[in-house]
Amino acid sequence: MTGLGRSTVIAVALALVAAAPASAATPPTRTVHYPTGFVMQPGQGCAFAVAGVPTSGFVAVTVFSDTYEMRSIRVKGYYENLVTHKTYWVNDTWTEKDVWDPATQLYTITGNGQIDVPFWPGDASPFGGVVTTAAFYRFAGTTVNVVDFNGVPRTADFTWSGRITDICAALS
Repeated sequence: MTGLGRSTVIAVALALVAAAPASAATPPTRTVHYPTGFVMQPGQGCAFAVAGVPTSGFVAVTVFSDTYEMRSIRVKGYYENLVTHKTYWVNDTWTEKDVWDPATQLYTITGNGQIDVPFWPGDASPFGGVVTTAAFYRFAGTTVNVVDFNGVPRTADFTWSGRITDICAALS
């Protein structure tokens, strides 16, 4: 290859790199945090208040772009009925792919493993139809949760395969 030909190839390659979208050049970022626990008030999962109490574990989040991230959750702990103090132990281990569509305002969460999901009135039910009374379920398998952010955020569609446990019933 002549000097001129080689210079042309290099110039074209540099132009293609410069024209590539910024997201292609930005490496993914990963952060890890440790859960601190939470309380769901009555009606936010069960008819009674529920505490989520982690005893060990972590959540790792890898952000690939403004619209795509992956999560890896490994948390051991328990849920506690704050009225009766009955507990339900869990070993939450799941991976999750989260995709945001800014054009439709839909956030799609695809999870695999043991994942716990609260449902509020107005959400799409895991059994079809619409949730009328708050519920809290543990899924062992695959879940796809489409959250609609047009107006009040709500689960617009929810599908799953595998096993399901009613956490509220286990805590009653």
